[in-house]
Amino acid sequence: MKLKYCYWCGKQATSMEHIPPKCLFPEKKDVEAILNKSYRNNLITVPSCDEHNLRKSHNDEYLMVHLASVVGNNSLAYLHTQTKVKRSLEYNRNLIDIERKGIIANRSSISPVLIVNADSSKLIHSFESIARGLYYHEFHKVFKGKVTIISTLLKHPEYPDASVFIDESLHLIKREQKYWLSEVKGNNPEVFTYQISPTDDLGTFTIFLKFYESIEVYIIMSSFTKEDELMLKPLSQSFLNNAIKRKNEVK
Repeated sequence: MKLKYCYWCGKQATSMEHIPPKCLFPEKKDVEAILNKSYRNNLITVPSCDEHNLRKSHNDEYLMVHLASVVGNNSLAYLHTQTKVKRSLEYNRNLIDIERKGIIANRSSISPVLIVNADSSKLIHSFESIARGLYYHEFHKVFKGKVTIISTLLKHPEYPDASVFIDESLHLIKREQKYWLSEVKGNNPEVFTYQISPTDDLGTFTIFLKFYESIEVYIIMSSFTKEDELMLKPLSQSFLNNAIKRKNEVK
């Protein structure tokens, strides 16, 4: 593909970037002997400038380690943690901030787990990068609006109001998602798929990301101006207040 303009800012591109990062997809040497299958088929690439290439590259391994290691992922993610992720952590132990160790017990086994502190800003930047890259891939132009990330990965006990907002937002989005009727895409579905909602009357749409058949991330893409945001801010606060009220009523 001929280099054109950066998927994020529209400046002259200097390289091609994988969307999502290539490191999320297991290498052939790690899976071929066990699964006899490739997970790097027809990966999406988009043009990028030096600035956004560098920022994205710094976060790629961080994203890989934190996504692949989430409890509840598929068996491929577990294999990834025992190969590529393990090598990355041996090379750079600072990729994860371990808070404490724990265990998960079921009827037949006990499995050790690590409770880690994740840098939300790095994860948010990575998810925004993926969303903007997918937009460029699908529509061949730069998205110039606002991006909002909604995922349980971003919930934190120290920020209960934000967690309530995330829960309420996910409830509303999931309720609408069954009416999207759009194609679920991804040539390596055991690693990554995405789906794009229709655009509403306000020029807003949602991109749904799924990693390792378990981790769900919703990215709201809005073309609102700053004036629009100021006008809608009271509505957003009202939404949050009502969500907190409903949660307290349930208690």
